[in-house]
Formats: sequence, structure tokens, C-alpha cells
Amino acid sequence: MFPFGFGLSYSTFEYSALKCSAISPEGNFTVTFTIKNTSNVYGREVAQIYISDDEVSLPRAQRELKGFKKVALRPGESKTAEVHLDRDALGFYDERRGEWVSEKGIFSVFVGASSEEIKLKESIELVHGLSWRGL
Repeated sequence: MFPFGFGLSYSTFEYSALKCSAISPEGNFTVTFTIKNTSNVYGREVAQIYISDDEVSLPRAQRELKGFKKVALRPGESKTAEVHLDRDALGFYDERRGEWVSEKGIFSVFVGASSEEIKLKESIELVHGLSWRGL
């Protein structure tokens, strides 16, 4: 069985330079990283962004897919990718409260080619919790 997000390619890719912006009071932040095609053939890579709540109060998945970026690269070419995420990337629905919640605390941001092939990791902090109703 293949891991979630797995894809086959004749190309190989290298990930580097992961940076996460500070989380705004509204819960918005940006994930930036570099992808390089290390093979001798043209290729496309779907870089996937997973989030893990390191201090969650309710059971959640170990990692949740929250964004992705498809990048096309010539042999040897590098590109910087940028993915904008919002409060939904950090939140979950709390049935007890009847609203969506992003709890303050530390979150891990993972970037990789699939759920199992994680290449980069960084931690970010949500200083103030958020809650909202509706989508």
C-alpha cells in the first residue's frame, strides 16, 4: 500500500529552507520553502503541508493535510514555493462548545512529498486561541 499523497515520478526532488511566518491575530500564516529538481529530467512535484497540534486537548489525527503546492521544474532548477494558510489549518470543531477552535500553543508544520515522506519540519506558536462559528 502507498502512503497518503504518494506519487510516482522519474524525477527526484530536494526540499530546503523551510520558513513559517508568525501567526497573525486572525490565525493567518505563510509557509515558504525551496524545491530543487535533482534529476536530469523535467518533473512536477506536489509538495504537501501537514500540521500537527503538539498540545491538543482533544484526540486528533497525528498529521492533517492542510495545503499543497504543485511545482514544475526543469533539471537542476530550484523554486521557492509559498503556501498561505488560515485559522482553519490550526482548528478543529469542538462539539462541547459548538464552535470551531484553534487552541493556543505549539504546532508542528511538516512539508513533504507524502504523509510518510516528510522532508522538512518547523514549529510555530499560536499565542492567543481563536474560536468561530460557521465555515
